[in-house]
Amino acid sequence: MCVRYTLHKSDAAIAVIARSLGRKLAPPGWAAPKYNLTLTNTVPVVAIVSDLGPAVYGMRWGMSTAFGDGPPRLWPNAMAEKAVKSPAWRSATAKRRCLVPANGFYEWETAGGVKYPHLFTLRDEEPFAFAGIWSKSSDPDEPESFAILTTEPNSVVGRYHDRMPVLLPAELMPRWIGTEPLSPEEFQSLTRPLDPARMAEREVSRYVSKSGHDGPRCQAGPEPRQTPEAPSPQLDLGL
Repeated sequence: MCVRYTLHKSDAAIAVIARSLGRKLAPPGWAAPKYNLTLTNTVPVVAIVSDLGPAVYGMRWGMSTAFGDGPPRLWPNAMAEKAVKSPAWRSATAKRRCLVPANGFYEWETAGGVKYPHLFTLRDEEPFAFAGIWSKSSDPDEPESFAILTTEPNSVVGRYHDRMPVLLPAELMPRWIGTEPLSPEEFQSLTRPLDPARMAEREVSRYVSKSGHDGPRCQAGPEPRQTPEAPSPQLDLGL
């Protein structure tokens, strides 16, 4: 599951994607630094929406999808191994694959009933892209929407969660973005967990746990962990 990420250096992230694709991409001047992106936020996404090829678009995080007889709801993620088969995701997975620029993402560790956030990045905080899929908007006044694919975790993320987002370093970006189906072998190769040696993680301030919080404080060092209170000794009445 990936429900929070950071894009506080959007120009650098877009520049990495542009070099990878060998294409000029206009930096999103409207995209302010964001340290705590969450569901329904509108963010920069690199996608092929027209015959003009890859470009930067503002898309809303969360694809509206219904499963079975249930009502539609917004989904931030789609499981990669199911996305190619599920009627809810397979069309987007085949024809509308996008790159979601990012600088890092968060997951939470639970200890003693308290949730402690951890920030995951590439080594040296190199920008990367999530493997995304996008959906066309039925309302001309609303942006397109996207979801991030997830996979089984590597050893870095697996200490805290049983899923991780599909991370695409620069050399994999051109292989992912596109409007034609990938072969099963190529899809599986691109959506496997990233080599843990390429990643870093650190605990950060619990300030980031509230979705309305933003700014550099989200990535500040952690507060002291809470010490569980020892149980009160029982009074021995000698009865």
